[in-house]
Amino acid sequence: MSNIKKWPAMDQEKIKKLQDYWENGRSVDGIDPAIKKHLARMKTMGDGKGIEFLSNLNKDYLGAFMAPFSRDTANADIAVVGLPFEKSAPMNSGHKYGPKMLRELSKNFMGTTEPWLDGKFDIPFDSARIIDYGTIDTYGCFDLTTEVEVALEHYRKIVNEDGCSTMMWGGDHTVTYLPLHCLGNLHGPLGVIHFDAHYDLVTKADFPYPYHSGNMFTKNMAEGNVDPERMITMGVRGRMTGLVGGHAKNLGVDVVMAEECRITPPDVMAQRVIDVVGEGPTYLTFDVDCLDPIYNHASSAVEPFGLSANWCWDVIKLVRASGKVNLVGADVVEYAPAADLTKLCGYTAAGLSWKLLCWLADDMAKRNGEKRETVWDVAFGNVTL
Repeated sequence: MSNIKKWPAMDQEKIKKLQDYWENGRSVDGIDPAIKKHLARMKTMGDGKGIEFLSNLNKDYLGAFMAPFSRDTANADIAVVGLPFEKSAPMNSGHKYGPKMLRELSKNFMGTTEPWLDGKFDIPFDSARIIDYGTIDTYGCFDLTTEVEVALEHYRKIVNEDGCSTMMWGGDHTVTYLPLHCLGNLHGPLGVIHFDAHYDLVTKADFPYPYHSGNMFTKNMAEGNVDPERMITMGVRGRMTGLVGGHAKNLGVDVVMAEECRITPPDVMAQRVIDVVGEGPTYLTFDVDCLDPIYNHASSAVEPFGLSANWCWDVIKLVRASGKVNLVGADVVEYAPAADLTKLCGYTAAGLSWKLLCWLADDMAKRNGEKRETVWDVAFGNVTL
């Protein structure tokens, strides 16, 4: 022990200051003013009872990301919607449980804010009026056409009557037909940022069924709601691509195979996305089967040799950070929780959903020309900080 040279002690004045800080210092005194304002506002919700913003424990009365449950879309800007479809799952199933599990996991992250770029913070609940619309109940709709048409009644009210954007959880990829149809009617032809292992460009000539998990883009193109020349698909791979790849070429959809994605730096891919979709209204749909099974094995069509979750997020982050893309809606689909015993795939899907919600809130505030605050009418108490 004789060869150890002890570092000089701190002076007593510094120690006294640290002791005083230990006794009296509060984190809220040093945080960003916008965060401090948000936390103070959260304490006033529900007639002063306040919202717990660190823990999801015993918060079943709160919805996705701790948003208030509500169907008052006339007084909302963004609605989180669950669509539990699975009739069109090509192989494995269980997608109908996706919205329920992702809602639960979305609350199992601590806090309602997150650092963004350049020292800024995402505070989505202070930028837009966000509600959890809940999961649309289509139980008893034993054919897919009826199921879609029942859900469309809700979507027309949410989007076309009340002008909300939606952050949607599927369900198999059939569900993406609804927001594309309604948001395309509201905003005009949409550009699409599409992460997927599959093209999903089936036509009526291929398979004459009105709705399924492979025709939601082409059907909306034919209806004038999606511009194929403003659509980019990333992550395509697998043994079916040789059979169905002709549509992308014929329609002018930009497709980036998984192999090319993996060797393309995120900033290069982000610029390609920006160049394709441009400044017009844009929708982002994220099928979790775009991910390599290391990051997601809980879907109906697991394809090896896919994308990494971090690469996908880096691309999305850089597209958003450019400020050049106007995001009007988003979804995360094809998560099947029964195949996710550890919930790791679900946490990835829920975490990405939060980041898409933050982007939607930011762009909604830009379109509104102002920030609008989410209000919780029901609050059961705040216990931390």
